[in-house]
Amino acid sequence: MLDLVKKARFLDPKLFTAFAAAAEVQNFTNAAKVAHMTQSGISQHIARLEEQIERPLFKRLGKQVVLTDTGRALLNYIREHVAELDTFFERLNEASESLSGLVSYAMPPSCLLSGHFAELLQKRTAHPNLRVKVTLASSPEVLELVVQDRVDFGFVTVRPHHPALSFEGFCDEEYILVSPNRELMKRMRPGELFDEPIVTYPGADVYYNMWLRHHVADSRDYLSLLRTGEINSIEGAIKMVVGGLGVAVLPRHCIQPQLERGEVFEYSAGNEKPLTNTIYVASLADAAQSRRVRQVLEWFFEMVRPTPIEKPRKHASGPDSAPRHRLSRNTGVHKRSGVMTRRPA
Repeated sequence: MLDLVKKARFLDPKLFTAFAAAAEVQNFTNAAKVAHMTQSGISQHIARLEEQIERPLFKRLGKQVVLTDTGRALLNYIREHVAELDTFFERLNEASESLSGLVSYAMPPSCLLSGHFAELLQKRTAHPNLRVKVTLASSPEVLELVVQDRVDFGFVTVRPHHPALSFEGFCDEEYILVSPNRELMKRMRPGELFDEPIVTYPGADVYYNMWLRHHVADSRDYLSLLRTGEINSIEGAIKMVVGGLGVAVLPRHCIQPQLERGEVFEYSAGNEKPLTNTIYVASLADAAQSRRVRQVLEWFFEMVRPTPIEKPRKHASGPDSAPRHRLSRNTGVHKRSGVMTRRPA
């Protein structure tokens, strides 16, 4: 390994782009698109690297390529090299409050419909050299991106045990069953969901299963539901529900505008306790985060951090004398005194 590192110090950094792209997508044709190069250029650059290191960097498996041990060692070296450059430029900018460079993160598509993303874009306007790359993916896919170090962090609806990952609670999200049929939502019993046509979308299986566990004492799950509408976007699923194709379990903040306009109605029977789930920020446990990544995370947590709560007056008594937590009908996350509450990890 030490010999490889010594050789790597004399490599041409211009060749790293092709190698890193191929390592990410595991296909030379797709790597050419990612790196904005020709496929022959990708192959030539990787061949030159292999000549300099004197060992193969990839194993060819048909159209797919996978890293060899040497390739993984080189990829780690490149990541360390990039991290050192990031640190260098951050030190140059330390005297100013300006942020520069790329922050990449992943999140479920439903997060686009929350206020958090819009607030981030607003804060970013003060830092024109700060670039943001967002990947929309299901929670399992987000976790895989974080583990592979392809994003700086990710928002997920689950918290599995993984030795390489750390999790911090961000906020609580509420999930509700909705339909354009008001009478159906009033009279339907929880178990009757299995007889109703439903609309599904990426990640919906998690929401449906949580709703069933919350409302129905039954071993059946999402796979037993009658799916009459399927689409690969949550915005499209909402339009299907409004159009009468079926009912759906959705995050409240995604469907709130349609609820307010009376286009859909929420299920109001069964378990009266709101169905909520904690959203977590996932990141690599031992990875050192750059200043810009730490700042973007801080912006996100500022959005849900409680403001100081005024102490009750001495003569106050009864249930209204203590601070109360309530569930916001507008955002679908827990609030205290009207401000989103940051959840503990």
